[in-house]
Amino acid sequence: MPKGGRRSTSWKHGQSGNLSGRPKRPATIAARQIIHDVKEAAKALTPKAIATLETVMDDPNSPPAARVGAATAILDRGWGRPTQSIEGQVGLTFERMILMATEREERQALLPQPLPEEDQ
Repeated sequence: MPKGGRRSTSWKHGQSGNLSGRPKRPATIAARQIIHDVKEAAKALTPKAIATLETVMDDPNSPPAARVGAATAILDRGWGRPTQSIEGQVGLTFERMILMATEREERQALLPQPLPEEDQ
């Protein structure tokens, strides 16, 4: 067997031995079709759902939690949910995190503990 160089089983540059790619599994195709069908059904019911939310929101006999939930759902649908900020400390090592947690626990231990209440 020759060392180095191109072998008879090597592919030429820019050529692939599997032009159509890896075959898709039937289960994956079926799952994607089901998800697509559910999304389409939900989109078809959107006007009815919005009308229901509006009815609940405007009904003075509805519980306040239901009215707030309906209003929130309508606002989220129309304007999108507010973005959530994520805070992180860049360059913080695991050892430093352990040290910070230990220091916090020591400070907590030094705080005066509340006295137990006695029954009178």
